[in-house]
Amino acid sequence: MFGSKKKGKERLRTQINTLIGEGTTVTGVIQFEGGLHVVGTIKGGAKSEDTNSVLIVSEGALITGDIHVNHLIVNGQVDGNIYATGKVELFDQACVNGDVHYDVLELPAGAEVNGKLIRQTDETA
Repeated sequence: MFGSKKKGKERLRTQINTLIGEGTTVTGVIQFEGGLHVVGTIKGGAKSEDTNSVLIVSEGALITGDIHVNHLIVNGQVDGNIYATGKVELFDQACVNGDVHYDVLELPAGAEVNGKLIRQTDETA
């Protein structure tokens, strides 16, 4: 009754393994496993083949280049296409300049996408 967990709901269980801090700029495609939190800048994109991967782009952060990840959370800016095999969560300060390929999408008022929204399923991925 109270405090019971709903079946079928997945919780974000991936811990953050890597942080790119404010004032830091990394050039090139970042390949990672687990969790990556970006507060700074990546010029080149980010990629993870880990099925439990999560990429968090904080407010004020910038990623220039394509992103290939399972779960993406954005409250900053992405200049490139997004390819998410799972969920994409955009927050009210998010700005995406590129196409968003996703399975599940959360898009609140205030978030900006300048590109196409393309739903991918197991059949179309």
